[in-house]
Amino acid sequence: MNKGFSSVYVVICLSALVFLLLCICELCEGYAAGSIAENVCLSAGGSVLSEYQPDLQRRYGVFALSSYEQKLASLNSFYIRHCLNGTNNLVRPKLTECSVSTEGMEGLKTDVLADQIDALGVMLTAKDGLELTGAADLLRSLLDPVNSREDREASQELADLPPSEESGGKSAAELKKEYDEAMDPDLGLEGGRSLVSVKKDELPTALLGVRPSSSLLGYAASALVQDGLSPSALLQARYTVEVCSDLIHTRTDTILGLETEYVLFGKSSDRENEEEMKTALFKVRTAIDLARNLRDEAKMSAYAVAAAACPAVPQPLAVLILAAIDAARQAKGEVAVLCGGGCVEIIRGFTIGSRRFGTYRDYAVLLLMLLPEQTRIARLMDIMQINAAYMDGASFAFRDYCYGFTLSAQFEKRSILPQISGDSRRGCVVQIHAYH
Repeated sequence: MNKGFSSVYVVICLSALVFLLLCICELCEGYAAGSIAENVCLSAGGSVLSEYQPDLQRRYGVFALSSYEQKLASLNSFYIRHCLNGTNNLVRPKLTECSVSTEGMEGLKTDVLADQIDALGVMLTAKDGLELTGAADLLRSLLDPVNSREDREASQELADLPPSEESGGKSAAELKKEYDEAMDPDLGLEGGRSLVSVKKDELPTALLGVRPSSSLLGYAASALVQDGLSPSALLQARYTVEVCSDLIHTRTDTILGLETEYVLFGKSSDRENEEEMKTALFKVRTAIDLARNLRDEAKMSAYAVAAAACPAVPQPLAVLILAAIDAARQAKGEVAVLCGGGCVEIIRGFTIGSRRFGTYRDYAVLLLMLLPEQTRIARLMDIMQINAAYMDGASFAFRDYCYGFTLSAQFEKRSILPQISGDSRRGCVVQIHAYH
């Protein structure tokens, strides 16, 4: 009796032990299946990301992927099954369903593309040596004279003067004419290329509602600088001048010759953008030179002598007008120097390393920093799209692309070992795969 009871007891203990071992094995298999599924999805997602648009990456260092979700799901399914078939593990998960979503990473999401551009801009600014604090100081030096009230008030007072009956010297009308001519110089515009062959309604700026810029200079820009610039502004501006053609560094393998100027102003032709750029440079240099003239005692004495020849105009006003006319003439020559590839310092003596700061591209970087980020990135996308689609002969539009995807894959656990619950255990893997 005791012997029979002992045998039954041993059998029960052994059965319990076997059951415990099977539970442990199944638990381990579950972890193994989950780990295999995670790694397989990670490998598959990376393989799909390698299907990026090659021309965009080669020319601009930017990664984008065709955003057709059905195609992306098929590619992920193919890579997952290929990885699973190549293993001889005891546990072999079986893919039962695969889906992909590109929500939040669509090609027209300027903030997502901005992250890629910021990463590229970090390397360029580190190489160049310009820091955000230095750029902000330069912008203040550039904008404060532009927004000074002296020149505008002088122009208004001159316009409000009554007709003079003086017979000798210059009349107010003559001085005003001289002033107006100085402030509206011929800056020597050329022809250039245009977007006449491009479907403008398909460009990112049109789809995002970004309009051409009327003016980058003004109190709004000054307030932006005073409130603090985003580090991204400098990174994106530096990247733009590096990858885009401009008036000084013109490329032949682009639709537009003046791409940097297009990013700044958004006009559809090189001529229009050149006019906007030269006008902006002229205003900036005129304001800076006027501020310097008013601080130069020798020049102020010369202006006072010249003002005596304008009895119809109060002397303080005449001195200010003559200083502005002189500044405008100086600025015209300085714009010619800049557009000829020369250097005109914003702050005298300011250097980055051994390089003087004040080239055409340096001014372009500072002006680009004044643009809203969406405007800056959207116009960059225009440039990338038209060059990839029209110059490289590839079918490309940002609206049909994405910067990554969310992969959702369901698996069924399969094993060659005996199972307590059969092959009915299932699991789901959700991963985000994106370019960084």
